[in-house]
Amino acid sequence: MKTKRYNPRKDKAGLIDLAVAYSERSVTPFNKEDFIEEIDSRVKDLKLRNSIVLAKDDDDKIIGCGMFSLFKDYFGNTQCKVHHVMTYKEDAFKEGIEEAILLELFKYLKNTMNINKIGLFCKDSNSQYRSLLMKLGIKKSDNIYYEHEL
Repeated sequence: MKTKRYNPRKDKAGLIDLAVAYSERSVTPFNKEDFIEEIDSRVKDLKLRNSIVLAKDDDDKIIGCGMFSLFKDYFGNTQCKVHHVMTYKEDAFKEGIEEAILLELFKYLKNTMNINKIGLFCKDSNSQYRSLLMKLGIKKSDNIYYEHEL
């Protein structure tokens, strides 16, 4: 397994397939057309395109994808939310897909985007994901989400 940046010419169909498969077990509402529109808008900005991190197997098939969203809060501060890593397999944690993608995203956020604080949402019932966050040194904040100093 290797991590790579998203290439819109080679990876678009594979990323859409992954998102559709992941959406079947996700609690987040999914609309394929909205997802395609979001990916296409991110491609127009080089920093955002490079922020789409893919995990590929030895056959160059996409097996995981991680990304984040930046937004301004009502005080004008830039906030960063790292989304759950999309994978085909429920046991992606065992294969290290989620960890590899998150580490690559964290490095990109810190070094390229100059972001030093991120937010991640994790249900208390998702012990596998919570274990991964703890392994990465990310602790639950006083807020309702997890955050980590990069």
